[in-house]
Amino acid sequence: MDSLRICGGRRLNGKFNVQGSKNAVLPILAAAYLQDGCCIIENCPRIADVFTAAEILEELGAKTSLKENTMIVDTTGASGCEISDRVMGKMRSSVMFLGAILNRMGCAKISRPGGCDLGPRPVDIHVRSLEKLGVRISAQQGYLYCKAEEYLPSVLTLIFPSVGATENVMLYCAKQKGETLIINAAREPEIVDLQNFLNQMGADIRGAGSDVIRIRGVEKLHGCTYAVMPDRIAAATYALSCTACGGDILMENAESGHMRIVLSVLEDMGAEVLADEGLRIKMNHRPKAVEMIKTLPYPGFPTDVQPILTACLTCAEGTTVISETMFENRYKYAEELIRMGADVTIDGRSAVVRGRNKLQGAAVQATDLRGGAALVLAGLCADGESTVQHIGYIDRGYEAIEKVLASLGGNIQRRT
Repeated sequence: MDSLRICGGRRLNGKFNVQGSKNAVLPILAAAYLQDGCCIIENCPRIADVFTAAEILEELGAKTSLKENTMIVDTTGASGCEISDRVMGKMRSSVMFLGAILNRMGCAKISRPGGCDLGPRPVDIHVRSLEKLGVRISAQQGYLYCKAEEYLPSVLTLIFPSVGATENVMLYCAKQKGETLIINAAREPEIVDLQNFLNQMGADIRGAGSDVIRIRGVEKLHGCTYAVMPDRIAAATYALSCTACGGDILMENAESGHMRIVLSVLEDMGAEVLADEGLRIKMNHRPKAVEMIKTLPYPGFPTDVQPILTACLTCAEGTTVISETMFENRYKYAEELIRMGADVTIDGRSAVVRGRNKLQGAAVQATDLRGGAALVLAGLCADGESTVQHIGYIDRGYEAIEKVLASLGGNIQRRT
């Protein structure tokens, strides 16, 4: 099993391009199943979740090819409507294929999705929304059996701005007769990217990025070429790594407009943030604590960045209180930070982080994707050597994280 060996204490300096967005490319790959032809998806990150999405497409009868960072998806004649339990168990985001399969085939069978164990993440909002649109869904022995009956154009009001439910409704409604409104839709930039991709294929969707999305169904979609947006969570990870370690990095293609609240927090911690061309982070002193952080749906502070911020705050001056409102098991990584000498106290969904001058290198284990990235950051700024194990979690969302950090001067290597 691969691990990462990190010798901490080095500043990070240099420039690079941020990988394509994990959270954008996965629904885009699902959307490719809506047309009967070929899609060319550029800036596609080479991460484990993309390979899993390709497995799903192959099970559905599509052909996929990933060369460098370009994915080709050919769905000509594909007729699959079931995703195996083996593949569903690898990735939570596999549930977003439901809307696309139902749209294309009229029926679908999926099991409970897997992925990182961050606590209950029910698909109830997905199910209720699709049922209101005329889909009959029954649960039997751990599977969802879905059949699209008469399409019912509707005004859907989501009880929570769920990213996955918003995406599934967009995918199901894109090629239907009639108009559907999603009220209280998720506003994430990745939703905008999905809308742009669907419209490039011939869909008529407006409003992504706001809390109301209007979908006017079209008769047919066609293949296209599309470039995935840069990954704002990966960009935040590298920005916080520079803030913790000190240095000067330039992410040439980063979209600072997608990261306003994160960049505001970085400035409060003492980093210099320059966003004229790409995103530049400069840090020449120990970071300062911030008083309070609360995770919220976009445009609030992202839950995916919370573990990485917490790792950075373990070596900051002062104390920070963090409130995690999205996932109840998000703090599983904290015990590993404590092994490195961090002063973190967990109470339910709150954490108190008391900064220390230095962490100490240790052997730790990634417990999930973003918690694993947090441990990498901690290793970069700790004294001595750290080993991060179970890095399969990290590989789900970061393309060769060790190569990026090594290119910036970090002492980090992958061990097999």
